[in-house]
Amino acid sequence: MPFDNTGLYTPASGALTAAASQVISSAVWNAIFTDISAALTQLARGQQPQTARIITSPGNITVTSTDQIIIVQVSVPNINLPTSVGRTARLTILGNAAGIFSSNNSLIVPNGSEKIDGLNNVTLTVDYQSIVLLPLAAGGWIQL
Repeated sequence: MPFDNTGLYTPASGALTAAASQVISSAVWNAIFTDISAALTQLARGQQPQTARIITSPGNITVTSTDQIIIVQVSVPNINLPTSVGRTARLTILGNAAGIFSSNNSLIVPNGSEKIDGLNNVTLTVDYQSIVLLPLAAGGWIQL
């Protein structure tokens, strides 16, 4: 979608203002309405209450494409991320018990060649630590 990093939408070139009684029909306007529809869907998804996935069995986990909140209550050495491409919702991971990350660090591992803020991985090392990751449309993640 043609949004800048602040969320400002810029219509495609060729998007002309229509007169009050004029019918809007063109490939450019069709693309603009598609962008706006996708943006409204993304906004609505971000405001829906989400059920947290609670991790109670030790071992590596793989984040699903629909996970938005993960609460870690046991030792999880690796947290494997899905591809960020096509994902619209942010991901929150938090440790919800003493000794989870300080005694048993968790390594967040992006998919394939993706990165988190340009890094190959991020390690959670502090009890009750949380991280919020925003997927990038071009691939990869950034921390909020």
